[in-house]
Amino acid sequence: MDERTRRSLVIRDGMHSAELEGGHVTAAYRRDAQDYIDGHINEDDLIRRTRVRYGLEAA
Repeated sequence: MDERTRRSLVIRDGMHSAELEGGHVTAAYRRDAQDYIDGHINEDDLIRRTRVRYGLEAA
């Protein structure tokens, strides 16, 4: 399995899990997730973008 496929599966599974728990996956997160899948950003960048969007302090 190549890296893009692995990333896509990780994102898909995470979004599915969130939705099963009653969460909503925003369009903004989907755009960031696509950047991650496409290799434009890494996992840390994806987490950072998400935390900034929701006003959470840096880890």
